[in-house]
Amino acid sequence: MTRPRTWYVLQHRPGPAATPGVRITDQPGFEQHLAFLHRRAEDGTLVAAGPYDDDLGDEGDGMTVLAAASYDDARRLAEQDDEAVRAGLLAVTVRTWSVVMMPALGED
Repeated sequence: MTRPRTWYVLQHRPGPAATPGVRITDQPGFEQHLAFLHRRAEDGTLVAAGPYDDDLGDEGDGMTVLAAASYDDARRLAEQDDEAVRAGLLAVTVRTWSVVMMPALGED
């Protein structure tokens, strides 16, 4: 039986410092979010990241999935290590995701 794997989902949306009507990727400070993602890739915690491609939210909404050690660690990274979040360009909600089905998990 496959054991669930816990990942942490960071749901990003434009924050209070974002300028309405300007693409989030074109706003000053977005490069800090990209730097955050590169640091997560380098330390091995980044699973995936990217914008939502639908009409259900606001332009600039996206998701990052981290394989962090704990919820507290994921929250610290999301809220303190991402300068775009600290500056208010992006707002973030951190959620715990128990992945119970994924072919790559294999059997224990």
